[in-house]
Amino acid sequence: MPKKGIKITPQMFADQWKHASHRFQLNVWNFEVELAKEAVAIFKKSFDLGRFNTNGSIAWKARRKNYAHPILNETGTLKNSIEWKYLGGDTAGPKKGVRIFTNPNKFWTAARHKGFCYAAVHNARSGTYTYGKTGVKSIQRQFIGHSTELNRKIKELTPKIFIGLP
Repeated sequence: MPKKGIKITPQMFADQWKHASHRFQLNVWNFEVELAKEAVAIFKKSFDLGRFNTNGSIAWKARRKNYAHPILNETGTLKNSIEWKYLGGDTAGPKKGVRIFTNPNKFWTAARHKGFCYAAVHNARSGTYTYGKTGVKSIQRQFIGHSTELNRKIKELTPKIFIGLP
């Protein structure tokens, strides 16, 4: 048995979607900005956890020397260097969305390793970088990357893209 519904003319349909394009673009922008802020918070939480903030991650490998401060958290420069940037969203350029990164400019005022953006040393695959003249291989202590926590947040925020659309 056919369901009875509302009859809609082509003009009524067009009127419904007249402003939807702008609304959709606004919703996507809001989604990207909110997700970027959440991603920064998720990655910064890695420093509090002492491991990469994702399911199944293990604690960061201990250092060679015993210091009083937590691993990767002596001055807070590395944690506080995590930022996001809006890349655009118009059709003019190939890059769209947001980028999460460690801002190298934050290291110019660092208490230690002034001017050296050492984020890649810790986030890269183990042994990718070496220290000093002796060539001691780096230890990976990942804090940015693909994360189950970030995936969960994406799923949670995705419905917001469709708010106010017909």
